[in-house]
Amino acid sequence: MKVARSSEKIVCLCLILSSLSLIVLFFLIIFGYYWFTLIPLTIVVICLFLVWSFRDPERTVKLNEKQVLSPADGILSEVDKKEDELYFTIRMSPFDVHMNRAPISGIVESVEFQKGSHWPVYFPNYAKRNQRNTIKIVNKELDVIAYVVQVSGIFARRTIAYVKPGDVITQGQKIGTIRFGSITHLKIVGGKNFLTTISVSTSVRAGLTALAQLNDK
Repeated sequence: MKVARSSEKIVCLCLILSSLSLIVLFFLIIFGYYWFTLIPLTIVVICLFLVWSFRDPERTVKLNEKQVLSPADGILSEVDKKEDELYFTIRMSPFDVHMNRAPISGIVESVEFQKGSHWPVYFPNYAKRNQRNTIKIVNKELDVIAYVVQVSGIFARRTIAYVKPGDVITQGQKIGTIRFGSITHLKIVGGKNFLTTISVSTSVRAGLTALAQLNDK
C-alpha cells in the first residue's frame, strides 16, 4: 500500500509500535495474562488505522479542461454561485483518503499558510479561525482562478501543500494533504460560464468527480 508523502515517519513509527505490541501480546498469552491483552490489541488496532488513514491509492484522472474536478474526497456540504464565482465545500471524514488534487490545470501563483486554531468543523463559526493553506491556481487559457483551501480540524492538526509558487500543474495532480481529514473549500473565480453538475450531500472523489461543467452554449 502506497502512503502519502510527508507521512513516512509516522507510518514507520506505527508499524514499529504495532510489532512491539504483538510481541508483548504473545508473551501475555503464554503467561496467561489474558485481561491485559486488550492493551496491546488496542494499540495495534489504532496503529493500523493510522497507517491506513495515510493511504494514497493510485487513480487514473481523465483530463477535461471543460470540467472542474473535486479537490478532495468526502461529502459535498455546500454549493453556491455568485455572479462569476463558484463555491464548494467538501467535508472529509477520518475514513476518507486525505489527499488533495488540482481541480484545474494551471500555474500555482501562491501558497499562503494561515495560523489558527483547531476547532471541530461541525462548529462552522469557530472553524473559520482554523489553521489553513490556500493554494491559488491560475489557468490563463480559460481565464479562471481556483482557490483550494485546506482547513485543519480537531483531529486534522496539519495541512500540507506539495506545490509551490511557479509550479505548472495538471488537473488531478496531487497538491497536498490534510492529515485525518477535515474540510476543503474550493472557490472558482471566472466561473460564470460554468454550470454546477452536482448537488449537496453527494459523495465526491478527488480528481474523479466533476463539480462543474463549462457551458459552451
